[in-house]
Amino acid sequence: MKKNKKIILITGVAGMIGSELLKKMIIKNNLIIGIDNFTLGKKQNIKKYKSSKNFNFYNIDLSKKIENRNIFKLLQKKSIDEVWHLAANSDIQKGILDPNVDYRNTFMTTYNLLNFIKTKLNKKTKFIFTSSSAVFGDIKNNINEKIPALYSCSNYGSMKLASEAIISSFSYLNNIKSYIFRLPNVVGKNLTHGVIFDLSNKMNDKKEKFLQVLGNGEQCKPYSHASEIIKCIFFTINKKHQKFINYYNIGQNDKGVRVKTIVNLLKNKFKYKKKIKYQNLKQGWKGDVPKYNYSTRKINKLGFKFSLSSFEAIKKSIEELKL
Repeated sequence: MKKNKKIILITGVAGMIGSELLKKMIIKNNLIIGIDNFTLGKKQNIKKYKSSKNFNFYNIDLSKKIENRNIFKLLQKKSIDEVWHLAANSDIQKGILDPNVDYRNTFMTTYNLLNFIKTKLNKKTKFIFTSSSAVFGDIKNNINEKIPALYSCSNYGSMKLASEAIISSFSYLNNIKSYIFRLPNVVGKNLTHGVIFDLSNKMNDKKEKFLQVLGNGEQCKPYSHASEIIKCIFFTINKKHQKFINYYNIGQNDKGVRVKTIVNLLKNKFKYKKKIKYQNLKQGWKGDVPKYNYSTRKINKLGFKFSLSSFEAIKKSIEELKL
């Protein structure tokens, strides 16, 4: 076996972005340590990689204090080169019904992970965290990285923001570089949540007499495909950064896609014939941000631009769905 290039820790490895990342990382002969507890991630997303000699998977609930030290035995005297922290609650509605969901699955996973890895860092260790545009709340126009992210209107956004804060202090105190990526709505092949996931499941449910869509269908948001999100992060972390903590809004800076457009694309995909009902509400749920647009000037200036429009990202993700 060739010498491993890097030791990389991926939390949420069985999720949509995590499994896409694993697919790209494993072929480079990196030693991958994957963590997931399958709250949202799916076992089939990583099944074909389980037999790989350079992939070590651990079913660990990061929301609890980590007692499993087998990972450190695996590392022995080695340190972690990159940490991709993708594990978090991504079901915003669940977090609104129960604030403990976001506290446990977003903030505590971050807090416990940082304590878990602090003795296994080196001077070049990079920490990557996928945050969200939700940290900005319902600010509709041209949100940039200089605007204080203090207006979150959901528990989901608040715990992402709290995670950003603790990563910032951890990065400074431990002399490592961290990268905070504030993502738009992400779609892709191995969906575990979101509008496409929810609506396609409803369309596949023969017991449903009609399709109930949350909100009036006019909600319009930017979307990016998981494959491009990963490509953008790779590009960014391989650039020279002087600061310990680096924030980026990433995604396609366009007008987004309406929910009604997504419903029509799915309707054609599934040849759906039942009635579609919309609510007389601007928001899909309390805390939903029906329309927003944020500036991607900083990431564009660095040299990266997303090639897929929001519509193209949605269309590609729907094409990848299995009927």
